[in-house]
Amino acid sequence: MIGGYGHTLTLGILALTAILVGAILYGIVMLRRKDFGRRRALGASRALIVGLLLTQTALLAATGAIIGSAVAHATLAATGDPQPGWEYTLGVATLATAVGVAAALIPALAAARREPIRELRVP
Repeated sequence: MIGGYGHTLTLGILALTAILVGAILYGIVMLRRKDFGRRRALGASRALIVGLLLTQTALLAATGAIIGSAVAHATLAATGDPQPGWEYTLGVATLATAVGVAAALIPALAAARREPIRELRVP
């Protein structure tokens, strides 16, 4: 069982992760705004744009959680430290993936609201 300090530390890391994912994805959305404008001009719905970004984020977050969990378990095994149970590891990995997807929702909605005409206009 995780103690009070570990619980607070885990929640703090997940909150920081959510902020970083949101900021990074918002930056990516701003860099790819013409791409999203083209997709919208060619008939992509707002829901499709949101789904595309959330799916990409979910795949990357799940991959990162799997690799991170495997490296953490291997490191703990190599150093002889006690390992957390697989239930805890699976729970934290699932929660980290869910936090990443939830943090990506606001930038995904911002990308979906971009007007195609405005984005495709040549300055």
